[in-house]
Amino acid sequence: MDHRDFLLLAEQLIKGKTEAEWRSAVSRSYYAAFHEARILLGNCGFAVPYGDRAHEYLSMRLMNAGQADVKRAGQDLDTLRTQRNEADYQLRGRLIQKTGRANVQKASEIIRTLESVAADTVAKTQITTAMKTYERDVLREVTWRS
Repeated sequence: MDHRDFLLLAEQLIKGKTEAEWRSAVSRSYYAAFHEARILLGNCGFAVPYGDRAHEYLSMRLMNAGQADVKRAGQDLDTLRTQRNEADYQLRGRLIQKTGRANVQKASEIIRTLESVAADTVAKTQITTAMKTYERDVLREVTWRS
């Protein structure tokens, strides 16, 4: 399955008339961006964990990738995760369509940024080096494998 299909589905759902559709759009858009980040880091040689640990792993490394646009993508991914958790678990509060639309747009921006980095060998090498340094010097947990 192509993870970008989650974004296409989110774009359809956000046009719906119900809060359930808008909440589902928030969730699907987050996972489209999540998988884009997962693929990029995997292609950079990092062993991305599975399960709950993957979420923070991805956003923290992107935020420490040494490039402003990638850092912003990491921050936005983290924000989208928070929004996704609220959409999926905090059913008492109301989620409005405008909020959902903003999340879908933000996920699209993250994907474009990360696709651009993936296509640029120099940029990809730079962020890989910065993330390896972050792991070694800050986290003291090296997951880079190749």
